[in-house]
Amino acid sequence: MNLGELLDFCGNLLDYDPSNETYRAQLVSLLNDAQTRCLTDRPWAFASSERKLQVFTDTTLSLTFTNGQAQVTGVGFNVGTTVKPGSELAGASLEFTDSAGVSHFYRVQWVELTTRLYVDRAYTGASGTYQVTVKRREVYLPSDCMTVQNVGDPHVGTIPAKALFLSKWEREDANLDPSLLGTIEAYLPSEGRRVPAPQVPRGVSQVAATSQGVRTINLFMVNVFAPNGQNAPTYRDDVSSGFESALSKVASFTLADNQTLILTPEVISNVTGLYRRYYFTCPEANILAPVRIRHADAEDPLPQGVDTVAPTAGVSLKPNLSLTNLSSQGFQSRAIRYRFNQAAIYQAIELYPHPASDQDLNVRLVVSPTRMQEDQDVPLVPAAYAQIVAYAALENLVLKVDNPALAQVYQRKKAVLYKAMEQRYLKEVPRRIIKGTPTAGYRFVRNPYGKLTFTP
Repeated sequence: MNLGELLDFCGNLLDYDPSNETYRAQLVSLLNDAQTRCLTDRPWAFASSERKLQVFTDTTLSLTFTNGQAQVTGVGFNVGTTVKPGSELAGASLEFTDSAGVSHFYRVQWVELTTRLYVDRAYTGASGTYQVTVKRREVYLPSDCMTVQNVGDPHVGTIPAKALFLSKWEREDANLDPSLLGTIEAYLPSEGRRVPAPQVPRGVSQVAATSQGVRTINLFMVNVFAPNGQNAPTYRDDVSSGFESALSKVASFTLADNQTLILTPEVISNVTGLYRRYYFTCPEANILAPVRIRHADAEDPLPQGVDTVAPTAGVSLKPNLSLTNLSSQGFQSRAIRYRFNQAAIYQAIELYPHPASDQDLNVRLVVSPTRMQEDQDVPLVPAAYAQIVAYAALENLVLKVDNPALAQVYQRKKAVLYKAMEQRYLKEVPRRIIKGTPTAGYRFVRNPYGKLTFTP
């Protein structure tokens, strides 16, 4: 059942199916809430997904720091262009000791040029050129990740089939060396990243156009950290082009036939490292889920097309919002939709030891459901059990109108289907056991009581 069929199913049970956008929006919200509640408390087999993540080893760069400045100079930084910005170094940590013997730790916020980048705060040490260790220890997980089930790759001989999970307490208890490089034996939870959301869309103006069609454009803006303009994303999924914030408040524009929108993002601080990105909906074109607006200077029909604006003045986005063009270009079917990561928190893990070379890593995840917004969207629940979502939504809907007896009816119907789905699809999280020959020097062993021991 897709969203349209779920709405019809609910309408038939209630004998109430008004053609009202407010009512539809309310029921869609309840259906999405029900889907989330039903799926986020269990490691469902149908919600398991294997992803390939890219892991970078430590590197060394010769960088020049100036006291009191966040600007750092060097050579050879990978950096994108004005129409497709970004760098693999964004978000990396820089560690070194200055000439006075003081240790320093900074984060790369923005790579402006192949010879210039900015760190997260002004440098406080002695000015000079230093050999800096560049570390990208956090492996960020896809935005739809709820739980990590397994880390490793059975097809690569240097990586165990399954890496051992370590808690932060176990890491501290074993006194592990965080700088160690080698073959991956364990993974640990790490601090995630949160990107603050803008309040309202900015840099938007209406201009004259020709035969664009009368329409309503609902515009949203997000802040983006660390888009990658080198086609080597930290992870390869729907948000591989950066960490997105939650959506801003909506700004609605009613455009006449002779009008279109011009988006000109403001100049932003190079220390924040934040870029701007726009999403829109268009009811007249049946675009109800926010989709990403692409860059006018490099219009590409594929999802990996240019879509980010550099934090410089004079760069504008021009959305192609003609109803005719939307149809002829197949824009709806190929558009990148916003995933509604409203918390905008991106989970991460660390590897121990950190790999000694750049490589891919297989990670098996339990994923969260994608928000349903358009009629053709389908829930993550298997088709035979999709009515669970409808019953859960109806239970809450009738409670809102003070009908607890009917709510209990829907609750019982949901419980019967949910129990059947548990018996069919629910599986325990696999035990995390290292396979193969351990690397000498850092073999982990658990005793019968579960306490981690470290074998030198």
